Amino acid sequence: MSWITVLWSMLASTSLTFALLHLFLWAKGIKPRANLSFAVAAVAAAIITGMELLAMRATSIEQMAIILRWAHLPILVLWVAIVCFVRCYFDAGRSWLAWTVVVLRLLALTLSLTTGQNLFFDEITGLKQITVWGSETIYLPVGSLNSWYIVGPLSALALAAFVLDAAFTMWRGGTDTGRRRAVIFSASITIFLLTAVGHSALVNAGFIDSPYIAGLSFMPILLAMSYELSCDMLNSAQLAQQLQAREAELRISKQRMRLAASAAELRLWEWDIVHDEILSTDKSRAFYGIATPQKISFDCLLNIIHDEDREQVRLAVEKSMAGNGNFESEYRLKMPDGQIHWFNSRGRIEFGHDNQPLRMLGVSIDITRRKQAELEVQQQRNELTHLSRVTLLGELSGSLAHELNQPLTAILSNAQAVQRFLARDVVDLAEVRDILNDIVAEDRRAGDIIHRLRLLLKRCEIEHLPVDLNKVVRDVLKLLHSDLVNNNIAVSVDLDQQLPAVIGDRVQLQQVLLNLIMNACEAMSQTKAGRRRLFVRTQLTCNNSAQVSVVDQGQGIPAENLENIFEPFFTTKLHGMGLGLPICRTIITAHGGQLWATNKNDSGAVFHLTLPLYSGENA
Repeated sequence: MSWITVLWSMLASTSLTFALLHLFLWAKGIKPRANLSFAVAAVAAAIITGMELLAMRATSIEQMAIILRWAHLPILVLWVAIVCFVRCYFDAGRSWLAWTVVVLRLLALTLSLTTGQNLFFDEITGLKQITVWGSETIYLPVGSLNSWYIVGPLSALALAAFVLDAAFTMWRGGTDTGRRRAVIFSASITIFLLTAVGHSALVNAGFIDSPYIAGLSFMPILLAMSYELSCDMLNSAQLAQQLQAREAELRISKQRMRLAASAAELRLWEWDIVHDEILSTDKSRAFYGIATPQKISFDCLLNIIHDEDREQVRLAVEKSMAGNGNFESEYRLKMPDGQIHWFNSRGRIEFGHDNQPLRMLGVSIDITRRKQAELEVQQQRNELTHLSRVTLLGELSGSLAHELNQPLTAILSNAQAVQRFLARDVVDLAEVRDILNDIVAEDRRAGDIIHRLRLLLKRCEIEHLPVDLNKVVRDVLKLLHSDLVNNNIAVSVDLDQQLPAVIGDRVQLQQVLLNLIMNACEAMSQTKAGRRRLFVRTQLTCNNSAQVSVVDQGQGIPAENLENIFEPFFTTKLHGMGLGLPICRTIITAHGGQLWATNKNDSGAVFHLTLPLYSGENA
């Protein structure tokens, strides 16, 4: 057997082997369109290789003419398969170039069947016998060329342009893999086209004496595809291993998550927003008292939420849908046993391509015990605050006794004066009326003092209501009037008459100011009597909040203690407990404000507190 027969048979067999391999991959659904296209191209290349071998072994002009005429059919199939492969594998290439290739190749087939003996020759006049490499004899056609012969090379140029355009598009995609494939496939296909078509044209024109090598030229494409296929299969194997490892990690992570969720009493849920269905575990359903087969819609969940919390949950969901998708809310649920449980829920919405909410994934945790602890702490804080007020008033007992003694003494004196007037024979009723008016005024004054004491001593729930801060300052100064006078302390007041109302609890704010002013009085106990001056100012800050400043003329606060004075049980007083200022800061912080201290440049300290303004809605 001749070596040309063996070589061309091996080339055809190789193409068919690759075709079968890609048909197998196509059947397995691995890039089906690309693999099917390449399999068809490989089959067409194998047929072209076989027809080349038959042409080189042809012994008659008629046999040569038939082979060359019908060779354009597998060439058409090969061209179309390459176009489909590039479109499917590269996902690139201009459509009009693809159609140009197909139309030109169809035209070439039509002209091969309708003009001359085939597209190559109008007439084959003979067969030329040549010897290849001094040992093998083959036959080549000799005759007049077909005037339409140029259509074949034009279709090849169009195909090369289409492949290069697709490769350029893929190169601009930017990935290393895409660029490598663009170079390999575009180079191999272009080399095949230029080599096969150019060589065939030179052979048919009689410029060179050589066997047809279209089948041999197709080998670079097979090798390139073999390389890429091997890389894809290797990557697939690696991805499969990674996927198995990730699945194992995912199973372990799920087990850990279930264990952590169970330990933390977390309840995971998913809300399918499109179909309005909340998915949860059977354990969570049983906890909420919802039957297993029952569909849980958003309205169904709202119905079991406490009436007072229902609207805020709905608004939180609407806000998350209109915003960045983050959801968080606290609410109460009435359990089947009648108990009320507090829950904190957090979730995140997944949006579709059209920015429409698809689903919300979230977790809920029972915070009932935390809420109960917070209520207990708040109750203890209120009791401690009340105790602080009682202690504070105990320190004011002397001043309060003096404050009450004045109106009571005046009432007694006026009552005795009335008795003397009534004992006279002629009673001046106008004088008696004036005395009685004085008695009423002094009685009201004593009543106001007692009323202020009752408010401070009263144990009641905190109420955040609009409060006139200037009035709070004036009431506290009235309560401390006698104490300030007895300690020879002059008071200067600068109140902003345009200051808006703040939101807070009036009694607690009085307690804070009472504590700050008494601390200021005590700080000036070592100051000379003539220099003891207290300054109280209210103003509106640039941050749109109300500020109260209490300034004294004492020794000031050591710089290292400016923050320590607000820590519990820290005190600079000989018999102090270290609770007054921490309680004051706690109260102001609970009101949404701030309390801090600074030193004056000359002498003395300044305590500042800020409170948020009343916005028009009760807190």
